[in-house]
Amino acid sequence: MATTDEFSKEIEQLKKDLTSLRTDIGLLVTSVKDLAGKQGDKAVDLAHDAEKRVRDQTKLAGESVEKYIEERPLTSALVAFGSGFVIGMLLSNKR
Repeated sequence: MATTDEFSKEIEQLKKDLTSLRTDIGLLVTSVKDLAGKQGDKAVDLAHDAEKRVRDQTKLAGESVEKYIEERPLTSALVAFGSGFVIGMLLSNKR
Protein backbone atom coordinates (compact mmCIF):
# COMPACT_ATOMS: atom_id res chain seq x y z
CA MET A 1 0.00 0.00 0.00
CA ALA A 2 1.23 3.49 -0.86
CA THR A 3 2.36 5.67 1.95
CA THR A 4 1.08 9.15 2.57
CA ASP A 5 4.41 10.62 1.38
CA GLU A 6 4.23 8.76 -1.96
CA PHE A 7 0.60 9.78 -2.37
CA SER A 8 1.52 13.46 -1.74
CA LYS A 9 4.32 13.25 -4.33
CA GLU A 10 1.92 11.79 -6.90
CA ILE A 11 -0.64 14.55 -6.17
CA GLU A 12 2.06 17.22 -6.61
CA GLN A 13 3.17 15.64 -9.90
CA LEU A 14 -0.45 15.61 -11.10
CA LYS A 15 -0.78 19.30 -10.22
CA LYS A 16 2.39 20.09 -12.20
CA ASP A 17 1.14 18.03 -15.15
CA LEU A 18 -2.24 19.80 -15.09
CA THR A 19 -0.54 23.21 -14.97
CA SER A 20 1.64 22.23 -17.92
CA LEU A 21 -1.42 20.94 -19.78
CA ARG A 22 -3.28 24.20 -19.17
CA THR A 23 -0.32 26.17 -20.52
CA ASP A 24 -0.07 23.95 -23.60
CA ILE A 25 -3.80 24.26 -24.30
CA GLY A 26 -3.60 28.03 -23.92
CA LEU A 27 -0.74 28.18 -26.44
CA LEU A 28 -2.65 25.92 -28.80
CA VAL A 29 -5.76 28.11 -28.62
CA THR A 30 -3.66 31.21 -29.26
CA SER A 31 -2.00 29.57 -32.27
CA VAL A 32 -5.34 28.49 -33.73
CA LYS A 33 -6.77 31.98 -33.21
CA ASP A 34 -3.77 33.58 -34.94
CA LEU A 35 -3.99 31.14 -37.84
CA ALA A 36 -7.71 31.79 -38.26
CA GLY A 37 -7.07 35.54 -38.26
CA LYS A 38 -4.40 35.20 -40.95
CA GLN A 39 -6.66 33.03 -43.10
CA GLY A 40 -9.46 35.57 -42.69
CA ASP A 41 -7.13 38.35 -43.80
CA LYS A 42 -6.13 36.32 -46.86
CA ALA A 43 -9.78 35.77 -47.74
CA VAL A 44 -10.47 39.51 -47.47
CA ASP A 45 -7.48 40.27 -49.69
CA LEU A 46 -8.66 37.77 -52.30
CA ALA A 47 -12.14 39.29 -52.25
CA HIS A 48 -10.71 42.79 -52.78
CA ASP A 49 -8.57 41.55 -55.67
CA ALA A 50 -11.58 39.86 -57.28
CA GLU A 51 -13.63 43.03 -56.85
CA LYS A 52 -10.92 45.08 -58.56
CA ARG A 53 -10.72 42.64 -61.49
CA VAL A 54 -14.51 42.69 -61.94
CA ARG A 55 -14.58 46.48 -61.82
CA ASP A 56 -11.80 46.70 -64.41
CA GLN A 57 -13.50 44.19 -66.72
CA THR A 58 -16.84 45.96 -66.36
CA LYS A 59 -15.22 49.29 -67.17
CA LEU A 60 -13.56 47.81 -70.27
CA ALA A 61 -16.82 46.23 -71.41
CA GLY A 62 -18.65 49.55 -70.94
CA GLU A 63 -16.01 51.39 -72.92
CA SER A 64 -16.23 48.78 -75.67
CA VAL A 65 -20.02 49.15 -75.89
CA GLU A 66 -19.70 52.93 -75.88
CA LYS A 67 -17.16 52.80 -78.69
CA TYR A 68 -19.40 50.44 -80.72
CA ILE A 69 -22.38 52.78 -80.29
CA GLU A 70 -20.31 55.80 -81.35
CA GLU A 71 -18.99 53.99 -84.43
CA ARG A 72 -22.37 52.52 -85.47
CA PRO A 73 -25.18 54.74 -84.14
CA LEU A 74 -27.87 53.60 -86.59
CA THR A 75 -27.14 49.91 -86.09
CA SER A 76 -27.10 50.41 -82.31
CA ALA A 77 -30.45 52.20 -82.39
CA LEU A 78 -32.00 49.46 -84.54
CA VAL A 79 -30.64 46.73 -82.24
CA ALA A 80 -32.00 48.56 -79.19
CA PHE A 81 -35.39 49.04 -80.84
CA GLY A 82 -35.53 45.40 -82.00
CA SER A 83 -34.51 44.09 -78.58
CA GLY A 84 -37.12 46.24 -76.87
CA PHE A 85 -39.80 45.11 -79.31
CA VAL A 86 -38.98 41.41 -78.81
CA ILE A 87 -38.87 41.75 -75.01
CA GLY A 88 -42.17 43.63 -75.10
CA MET A 89 -43.77 40.88 -77.17
CA LEU A 90 -42.46 38.21 -74.80
CA LEU A 91 -43.75 40.03 -71.74
CA SER A 92 -47.18 40.84 -73.10
CA ASN A 93 -49.99 38.57 -72.00
CA LYS A 94 -51.93 38.66 -75.29
CA ARG A 95 -51.86 35.02 -76.29
